[in-house]
Amino acid sequence: MNRRKITSLLALVLAIGMFTAASVQGSAGSTLILDKFNAKNATALIEHLPDEDALGNGWFVELGDWIAEKGKAKELSTAPWNVSSDYRALIDSGESDVSAELQLKMDMDGDQFWGVVARYSGPTDWLMAFHDGVGDLILGKKFTDEDQYGNPGATYFQELGRVSMDWKSGQKAKTHTIKIVTADTTITVFADDEPVISAVDHGDMTSGVVGIFSRGQGKNQFKQFEVKLPDSGSGYSASPTTTHEGGDGNGKDHEYDDSKHGDDEGKDGKD
Repeated sequence: MNRRKITSLLALVLAIGMFTAASVQGSAGSTLILDKFNAKNATALIEHLPDEDALGNGWFVELGDWIAEKGKAKELSTAPWNVSSDYRALIDSGESDVSAELQLKMDMDGDQFWGVVARYSGPTDWLMAFHDGVGDLILGKKFTDEDQYGNPGATYFQELGRVSMDWKSGQKAKTHTIKIVTADTTITVFADDEPVISAVDHGDMTSGVVGIFSRGQGKNQFKQFEVKLPDSGSGYSASPTTTHEGGDGNGKDHEYDDSKHGDDEGKDGKD
């Protein structure tokens, strides 16, 4: 076999290998999960099949009474406003670096908090971008054995960023989106497609589990949840970046308050 044929053969083998790797890993922007919650009748979310699910494992619920029905999902626990827990519905994307976007119709008297979950590995290990139901959009995390300042200590909520986001003006329910993009150690939050918060984390959270989050009254309508591989360069640094600069040592400067959690999280660091 002459040199030209050998070179051509090697090039063909290399091309096939690269194509195979790309097929397995997916390309930037590839959809990993898509759910429009189009169940004909009220169906428990854990029994509902998403429109697209790369791993095919479906939803699981950490806490709450989640249903899908006719183009919307809801969490129906209707816990009292001042004694509420984090209700999360979760699904494995298989990827740590993702773009996870939630579209929600926000009732004027709706849920206390709602948002998107990423890199979840348990009740005390997650990232969340959420609206506080009052007027702020918050990026936060929990990481086992880290305090509210990110130092070793009792597990506590850490605020990574906050921006004013008045989504309760007017009398009619409106549809909004929150998207969280994780790209290595960079976390970016988008509100209605605009980058509003950017933070850098230590990168020890690598789970591919993502999901949706609610706390409160069970009125908001989750319209669509879509998870993709992030586009190249998606680690956008939003300006200004808001970060937590400390509080009273009890987390009371946060709208998100650990003391109002139920048994799933309320005891973290409290023993």
